[in-house]
Amino acid sequence: VELASLYGLLACPRCGASPRPGVDACDGCGRLIRIVGGGLDLLDDESRPDADAFAERYRALRLSEGWVDPTGHTRNSGRPEHWRRLASASRAAAILAREWPNPAGRVVADIGSGTGWADALFAGFGVIAFDILPIVPTGSALTVRAEMRRLPLRDSTVDAAFFSASIHYVPLAEAVREAARALRHGGLLLVVGSPVYGDDGSRARAAGRTASYYAAAGYPELAARYHPSSIGDLRSVIVDSGFDLVAVRTEGGVGALWRHAMGRPPVSLAVGRRIRP
Repeated sequence: VELASLYGLLACPRCGASPRPGVDACDGCGRLIRIVGGGLDLLDDESRPDADAFAERYRALRLSEGWVDPTGHTRNSGRPEHWRRLASASRAAAILAREWPNPAGRVVADIGSGTGWADALFAGFGVIAFDILPIVPTGSALTVRAEMRRLPLRDSTVDAAFFSASIHYVPLAEAVREAARALRHGGLLLVVGSPVYGDDGSRARAAGRTASYYAAAGYPELAARYHPSSIGDLRSVIVDSGFDLVAVRTEGGVGALWRHAMGRPPVSLAVGRRIRP
């Protein structure tokens, strides 16, 4: 899918008009929609103050942790976290490749895309990458700044909604319902890499550990953005939002024991197929 053809799936959050390739302002309302360096800014006005504050603090935290370089791009540092994140995203990409071996005309929404590191995995698909941070495009996707609870997508326009280590930054039900709105009938929801715990007690303890970590790092306000889920919650939210539950699983075996010993959440994968509004 050519990137230019994806613009018609998007809607200005102020007036509803679709952006056009190479045009810096919305045709409908004149709102500036082009980000310096490329990509589109379709963040709604209501979300902007909180989004800007979060983006500044979150990027500073990731820089201090060594996850990104001073430009905001993911470091290729060989950290085990990067390998596991790539492995989880690759499993999701393989599911889509089996579902649509000929992906012509199919569109993936990469929701909470970060720097767009996963977009190259979806070769042959059209990819729209959404993130609350202003990101410089990689060339593999149409890059859009937006809130994942208010995607600037028209109803029933994408074939897959992909969340990689991102859905826990908003309340789960809000993100899944918004993905359901944007997905075509029969489309797939794929959630990988977010913390999913076996029960509510484990989830509460994880939230406490995360709050302590953010506080020690100097960014205590970021804890309000962390929403870990239990596997029971994940199952029920997916079904209640109009999906047939295809798969929900968390890591087992040696990998799970290692992650538990290191105080890290289990690796998760959830897949749902949209079957009703």
